Amino acid sequence: MSDAQPHSPELNMCDPPTVFVFPQISDEAVIDINHFLEAFYTHFQNHYYPQIQRYYADRSPMPYGNDQLPLPLDDPPF
Repeated sequence: MSDAQPHSPELNMCDPPTVFVFPQISDEAVIDINHFLEAFYTHFQNHYYPQIQRYYADRSPMPYGNDQLPLPLDDPPF
């Protein structure tokens, strides 16, 4: 038996697909989930920071790091 969704007249082939279908939940649940996701993302970035930096540095056309970009020194400061 197929799990395919029946055709819905309000769906259009040109519309982007819905990747996530979110259920209705309480405001408190939304906030709790949001706090969890923010904490998870922060811990993830802190833990994998060297690898994330290395990935983008290897793919950057410009030098990546603490190098200062050249300034137009012939312009007055103000």
